[in-house]
Parts: sequence; C-alpha cells; structure tokens
Amino acid sequence: MIDTGGRRYKRPGGAKLWIGFAAVCAVSSLLGEASYHGYRFYCETVNEGFLKGTTAEGVDLYGLTVEEAAEQVIRKYDDSKIVITEDGQTDLEGNAGYYGYRINEDLLREKLQAAYDEMKGDRMSVLKSIFDRFACEIEAKPEIDEAAFKEAVRVKNLKVARYPSQNAELSYDEGQDRIVIRDEIEGNEISDEQLQGFVKECVEETIYGGEGLDRSFEFPKELCKKPEIYRDSEELIAKRDAINEFAGAGLTYVFGEEKVSYDLLALSELMDIEDGKAELSDEKIESFVEELASEYDTRYRERTFESTLAGEITIPAGRNDYGYTILQEDEAEQIREDIESASHVEREPVYLETNSWGNPYYLRRNGHDDLAGTYIEVDLTAQHVWYYKDGELYIETDCVSGDVTKDRGTHVGCYPLAYKESPSVLTGGEGDSEYEEKVNYWMPFYEGQGLHDATWRYYFGGSIYRGNGSHGCVNLPLYAAEEIYNAVETGTAIIIFYE
Repeated sequence: MIDTGGRRYKRPGGAKLWIGFAAVCAVSSLLGEASYHGYRFYCETVNEGFLKGTTAEGVDLYGLTVEEAAEQVIRKYDDSKIVITEDGQTDLEGNAGYYGYRINEDLLREKLQAAYDEMKGDRMSVLKSIFDRFACEIEAKPEIDEAAFKEAVRVKNLKVARYPSQNAELSYDEGQDRIVIRDEIEGNEISDEQLQGFVKECVEETIYGGEGLDRSFEFPKELCKKPEIYRDSEELIAKRDAINEFAGAGLTYVFGEEKVSYDLLALSELMDIEDGKAELSDEKIESFVEELASEYDTRYRERTFESTLAGEITIPAGRNDYGYTILQEDEAEQIREDIESASHVEREPVYLETNSWGNPYYLRRNGHDDLAGTYIEVDLTAQHVWYYKDGELYIETDCVSGDVTKDRGTHVGCYPLAYKESPSVLTGGEGDSEYEEKVNYWMPFYEGQGLHDATWRYYFGGSIYRGNGSHGCVNLPLYAAEEIYNAVETGTAIIIFYE
C-alpha cells in the first residue's frame, strides 16, 4: 500500500465497477421477469383453461376447461340445500333443482365457450391476467321451471300434517252442567298459491341473495287462515250467559233399548237468542218435533218386511195400521215443560197409544225397529202362520184363511192385535150366510177379522181357502191357537200378505 500521508488510497474506477455490477443484476432481473411473464403469456395463450380472474356464480374457473367449468357450476347448485321448517320439523327439503330451479346446461356451455374464446383471443386480457389485473364474471344462474316448481311445492307434499283453524265456540260441559266457551284453534292450513309464493321467495333469496346456498326458512304461520271468532267475543259471551239461564236442562228420548240425548247446547237450538236473552221458540220446537216424527213415526208408513218364505215384501202405507205416531202438539208442549224445568228428563215421546176403543197401536220398539223381533206372520199364499217372539220362532202352523172364491178373503196389511178373549162367540153374515160360532181363543186384528181356533176343521193349509175358506178370519188348529193365545201380547203386529 502506498503511503499517502495518512490518507487511504482509493483505486481509480471502483465505484463504476459497483454501478456496473448493479446494472447487470437489474438487467438480469428484468430479463428473468420478462422471460417469466413471457412464458406465462405463452402458456395462457395456448392452454385450454380459463384465465386467472375468471369466475362464474362465485366459482373460480382459473385453469379449468369449458367442460370442467360447466361441471363445477352445475355441482354448486346440485349441492345447495333449501329447507322449510315448521315448529322444529322439516316440511320441505331439497336443492335448487328439487324446487324447479335448474341451470340450462346447454346454454351454460355456450356462455362459457363464448367467454373462453373471447378472452383467449384478446392479448390484452391475457396480459391483464398475467399481472392479476383481469376479471371476468360469467352469469349462470338457474332458471325456474314453473311446472316443476308447482308440482314440488304443494300443500300435499308438506311433511307436517295440516289442520284447520277453528273458531271459539260454545260447548256443553257435562261436569258443570252448563255452557262454556271452547278456545279457538289457530290451524296451519294454507293454499297452494300462498305456499308457492312464500317458497319462491325463499329459493330466490338463497340463489340470488349472496348469503350462501344452504338456507333454512320457517313456515309462514301468518299466511295461514285465522279463526274468525275468538273466545273474548262479546257476542259469544252474551250467548253463553243467555243459554245458561236454562242450565240443568237436558232431554233423553227412549226408543226401547236405544236412547237419543239432547244436552243444553242442543236444546239451545230451540231458542231465540237476542240482546243477551234466550226464549223458547214455538216455531223451532214445532219444526224439531216434525223432524222427530218424520224419523220415528212408523204407523201409516210403507213397511218392508223380510218374510220367512217369500223374502222381502212391502206393505203399503194405507194398510200399515200398526206402529208409532208422535202426537206433535202434545210433544211440543212437553218439550217446553221439560226445558223450563231446568232438569234432566228421560222419557218416550208422546205417542198415540190406543184407538177410540182403547186398543193398542203397538207393542214395543227398539230404535227404528218397531217389531223388535215379536210379530205374527200370516202367509196367505202358503196358508201358514209363524209366531216370532223376541227374535225366536215360538210356533208355526198351517191355517185356513178367508174364502177368496166368495169374496171373503182375509184383509192384507199389518195390524196390531186389538185384544184377546177366551172363550168368545163369533157372529156375522146375513141370511143364508149368517153364522154364530163359539171359539176358545179369539184374537181380532181388523174389522171383525182375527185369528182363532176352528175345532170343526180337520185339515188346514193347502188350497182349502179356495172354496171352503173362512168368512175372513184366520182359522188355526186348537193346539196352535192355544199356544199363541197364551204367549202373545195385545198390540203385537200381525203381518198378512200374499207372496
């Protein structure tokens, strides 16, 4: 080293050397960067993938082919989930396609291909992509298939059972023996149109709302039909209080073993209720009794009957003198008394029980059946009699009926047994046909005709009644007449017919 008198000697040209070195490095870096981006430019131009910065419905398509991109977009909506819940239960659940929102796959591929071709053919787009300055969003949202949507979104497809709203209403409380108000019920019934409007909003909010494709929505109770009357209704409360002025009233009709009951609420239908006051209505009571008679009257109504040999036969109404007739005016008055007594009453309707001679019109009934298994059947064609008692055959026998060749045929119809007499003397006829005959057992049913023993006969049945028949009565062997007489009750139905 050369002594410079205390100063360090610097070799001439050293600074330039460093500057040159830095320049070389910079040039090398630029060349490298240029080479890298040039290579990327080449790759982005010749490869089959989308440019960096390309998306479709939020799906990154960078490097994907058109087909791969289409599959990714389709899968996105296939993997979506839209759930409609109700009170913690699932009502509807499915992806967008389930609800009829589907991507047009052919159109999607056309859009992707067009975008791909455009960006690949634009060098500026490629350059922007290389420097992360490129952005391309391809729209590919599902479109609704209305028919598929309406088929999927229907009330019948909801998993939670539907039940209707019910108004608050009056109800009879047996324990309190009075009228109370039963609360309204808010149901969950909804129309298909209302349901579809709601679900469409949910699906489109999921697809277009940007909050993800896995969404849950609560069933819209506010769209369901609401009750029209609530328990705090002043009108309902006033009606309850008015009816309870008759609290304690009740009526049960007895029809043999069958009973029909009307509690206070049912009886309130016979009242006019206005301005908080209830009054019994003559018109409504009369109408009620008419309906009661229409259902339970049996006398002078056409009667069908299942005979022993001939199957079903029909007795015309005009010849059905047996059965029950409700005395409507008397029954209406009795109903009024029963309700005003504010007590529970159990009884039969007020019937027409006997004719002007005191003979009964009926024996007993069981509901609508006014024979109740007990009757005498007279088949004039077969010339045979059966006596059924409490549903069981008690006795059967041949008989001889009125002589049809002399215009003395036995009267066809259904008649109550008027009375019984033992012994009895039968008289009738005029001139040569006048007769007087003593019988042991007499059981009349219609205008001098009846069943009785005929000890003067040795034979019964067959065709004897044609030429050697009675004056109109039904002749029986002595033993049969005795058994029937001892067992039968007055009022028993006697059904007489030709096959």
